[in-house]
Amino acid sequence: MSLAALPKVTSYAVTDADAATIRDIAAQQEAGARFAAFNADAAWEVGCAIREAFLARRKGDQGVIIAIELFTGHRLFAAVVGAPPVVGPDNWAWAAAKTNVVRRFGVSSLRKGREFAAQGRTPEAKGLHFPEYACHGGGFPIYLANNDSGPIGAIVVSGLPQLDDHQLIVDALASLPHLLAK
Repeated sequence: MSLAALPKVTSYAVTDADAATIRDIAAQQEAGARFAAFNADAAWEVGCAIREAFLARRKGDQGVIIAIELFTGHRLFAAVVGAPPVVGPDNWAWAAAKTNVVRRFGVSSLRKGREFAAQGRTPEAKGLHFPEYACHGGGFPIYLANNDSGPIGAIVVSGLPQLDDHQLIVDALASLPHLLAK
């Protein structure tokens, strides 16, 4: 099934009742979003697609930050849409915390957060405290199709409600099928 054909997490609410459903949808989205290859050009294309998708659905004075980083420490894309107080340094702290979740667990930050909720647990009970970790939507793993050992980096959005942060990334990736593995 294509990434665009999958259900959207934004069709649900961030409640414990919907936690397992959201977790499962996020897992399907991650499986459908493996890249054939990933480099600076791909990061630029993904980052610009996220920015354009955000601008197309922006409401009022909303703003986001977008970051794409490899786990080698190389930041390939960074952008801010909006101005203080809508976006600012706190968004970069959230982005770093979401990236840490993706790096540690190899799944989206939304998926990990909903996994905890579905189990009736909190990230904090497992020692995952903000500002080091944020098990909230908006951190998405960069997987290569031929590499099951773990993600090579993360795509992160911060500034919207967590389901919207996550779905913005997925919608942008769905608009770029030429970058994804067949």
